[in-house]
Amino acid sequence: MRTRIIDLDALAPADLASWQRLADRAVSPNAFLDPRFLATVRAAFPESADLRLLVADDGGEWQGALAVTTKPVHARLRWRTTTTGGDFMTSHADRHHPLLDRDRPAAALRSLLTGLRAAGLPGLLQLQHVPADGPVADALAAVCAGTRMGLVERRRTVAPIALRHTVLGRSPVAEDGPLPLLLGHLAPDDAKNTRRRLRGIARDLGAPAVADLVDDDVLDDEFVELQHAGWKGRAETGGASLRLHPRRERWFREVTSGFRGTGDLVGLRLRAGDRTLWIGYLLRSGGSYFGFLDAYAEEHHRYSPGSIGRLAALTHVFTRTDAPLFDPGFDARYTVGARLFPDRRTQVDLLVATGGLLPRTVVAGWPAGVRAAAWSTRTRARAREVVALAEQTVRGSAGDEPRDGLVALGARTPEVEVSGRPTHAPVLRDEGAASSQPQPVAPPAGASRTLPPAA
Repeated sequence: MRTRIIDLDALAPADLASWQRLADRAVSPNAFLDPRFLATVRAAFPESADLRLLVADDGGEWQGALAVTTKPVHARLRWRTTTTGGDFMTSHADRHHPLLDRDRPAAALRSLLTGLRAAGLPGLLQLQHVPADGPVADALAAVCAGTRMGLVERRRTVAPIALRHTVLGRSPVAEDGPLPLLLGHLAPDDAKNTRRRLRGIARDLGAPAVADLVDDDVLDDEFVELQHAGWKGRAETGGASLRLHPRRERWFREVTSGFRGTGDLVGLRLRAGDRTLWIGYLLRSGGSYFGFLDAYAEEHHRYSPGSIGRLAALTHVFTRTDAPLFDPGFDARYTVGARLFPDRRTQVDLLVATGGLLPRTVVAGWPAGVRAAAWSTRTRARAREVVALAEQTVRGSAGDEPRDGLVALGARTPEVEVSGRPTHAPVLRDEGAASSQPQPVAPPAGASRTLPPAA
């Protein structure tokens, strides 16, 4: 098995065909590494200019694929690292795990990792958004156990998903009505609110909500218009609607056409009479479904059409297909959308030393660096407390009332949790490592989005 690095602009028809076969049989599907999603991003997204494919190839048949780029280890250091978290993937795809052949996942992953330096890439790899358990994690454990690769966990996050056995175990049948929905997997209050909103739509709009499955590119025209009519269409505030970015609109139509042409696109329209409330798309890759784009009619936001639309999509997946998984493509920080999906998958960001002195040194020293950074953070916080107390004392001596909320000298500062330790096998147990990523405020339920996660 050989390892190749391929630029997206240099893909031959035979490469695309082999890539598609790998995506179809991957041991852990990932629509964001499916060629119908990724192969044509170069023309639409400038941030994909440095994105390349690392490929494990056996006699012309792809056994593994990983989307990578390189970036500096640190802003002040000249050394670079290979990463799955380049500008495009970080902004537009929340699932980065590699495509691995279901029959030889460990061999394929070993070829990818051991071939990094031979392919001209840095041997230090930032492997992001990897499922903490399952076949990819098992393959990584096997590779690290059989080599001298060092590995350290940097952070972990939680992603909402829906598994067939969970949803149907709690919602054996859809509730009757013009819009049959699976609601038994929801928290009781969420199910109650969904029913109330459906009654409100029927009462206020003069027609019940229904969902149309549309297998025609006319839906793409409607979607572009619906998205542009909302807040994303406001150019003066940096709007991100497809209509404002013609190259992205062209890419969107290429993606929907590619998946629709193989019967792997679900396009749903939620409407009440002739009023469109929401439009959403799902992509099927490797037998599982993934959320792509959706948009809702903002004038009807009080009915939460985005949440109802996603429930209609979930109901379609588990009552009309045999898919084992529906992955909405966002993480649990988006709390409104996450509540619709009953299962959780822990994802870890890993730093892997695939070979070479420098990568091994960085991985071995990572925990000490994290502790030093935590100590520095506590020290700065302590210094701020001392300054605040001094200011309070000065004001007090001048007859001013001290301000509320200042931390008294000697108060204990919060401990900073350190996640990560060197090992020669994956650290894939949940040890309470918290995400160090910023926590955004979730937009209103069902807000339109350019790419996952859904707003």
